[in-house]
This record gives sequence, C-alpha cells and structure tokens, in this order.
Amino acid sequence: MFNKADYEAMHALVFRDDYSGFRPEIQEIPNGDGRADNMKRYAHIATKYFKTDQQRRDLMPYLEAAHNLAVACADIAKVPEEFMPKIEFGALRVLDYPAGATSNKHLDFDLFTLMVYRDQPEYFKAEEVPESKALHRIRLLNTQAHLGELGELLGLGQATPHEVLASEKRQHSIVYFAIPDHEALLPGGQTVRDWLNERMGRSRTKFDKYE
Repeated sequence: MFNKADYEAMHALVFRDDYSGFRPEIQEIPNGDGRADNMKRYAHIATKYFKTDQQRRDLMPYLEAAHNLAVACADIAKVPEEFMPKIEFGALRVLDYPAGATSNKHLDFDLFTLMVYRDQPEYFKAEEVPESKALHRIRLLNTQAHLGELGELLGLGQATPHEVLASEKRQHSIVYFAIPDHEALLPGGQTVRDWLNERMGRSRTKFDKYE
C-alpha cells in the first residue's frame, strides 16, 4: 500500500518529540513474560494523537487509506457488524528497527493486522497456523496480514504468532491495527475497552489506559 517515500514522510512527521504518538520511553514486553523488545522504536498515527490541525491534515490521509483497506478486509472476511474496524480506535504503527534489532515472537491484540509497508519482508516471520476462511479472504487484499487475539476471540481463526528477525541493515515497516468499537461486548461479556486495558497492562511498561 505505502512505499519508501510514504514511510520517510510519515517518519519525519511522527518521530519527533512534539508529536504525542511518539513514545520512545515505552518498552514493550509483548508476551508479558519479562522479555522486552529493547531496540525497536515506533510511533503511532491515530486520531487521539492529532493535537493540531496541521497534524490532522498531514497524517489523516495515511490513516484513512489504511483504515479503508481494513474495512474492505473486514467486509470480505464477514466480520460481524458490531465488531467492524473503527477509524477512531485503529492505528498505524511506524516502526524503525536498528541493525540487529528483533522482536520477540508474539500475538497482536487486534482483530487483524495489515502489513502496509516493509522494506525487508524476508525478515518478517509468521508461524504456520491453520489459515481460516476469514484470514484467507483478508490475505486476498493484503498478503502478509495476520489475525490478532480479538479476531480469535470472535471466531475469525487462530491468532498468528510472528516475529521480526535481525537484519544487518536498519529495517523500516508500517502496520495497521484494526480495532473495533471499544464499547462492543466480547463473547465473555467484557467490553473491548476493558479487554484491551488488561492486555496492554501485561505487555507495556507504560501505556495510555483507554477511559
């Protein structure tokens, strides 16, 4: 979806101290097991981080493009209407891995994740899991998409363990996290908001709790 020029434009806009979606002090422990992703750096493009009109003008087109693809994927995957991705809760993650950096094998905690740019796709490794009908349909539109834990809770298929392997060169990528309405009730009766707060509480040293 995006190219190198798009990545460089986004990186210049969000990897800066005056953008609230850039949080270099946050350390991720994706599995809640104490093993942190120490070297990767990222910033989120999401509506809650647009503090100025200029930020919204600059960044909203990228967010809308990725979200529109997520909606198309959710449509073709037959995601229930009450759990369709909402742009106000979704996020683009712009990632920068220094040479030698990796991520621990982990599950994302969204409906599904779209790979919208990766400059070295050979260093992204997804575990072989049974490909559900929903994931197969999503991958017709985004070949490296994978399911997250919310998707598994809703019966879309098994969430996909994945990791980033070390490269001798700096790696750049962008993913889109598809998230439903925070007030939607999951099968166990918990709201998406409460589930996300619990999940993030296990996986980040600091996080912005969803109120």
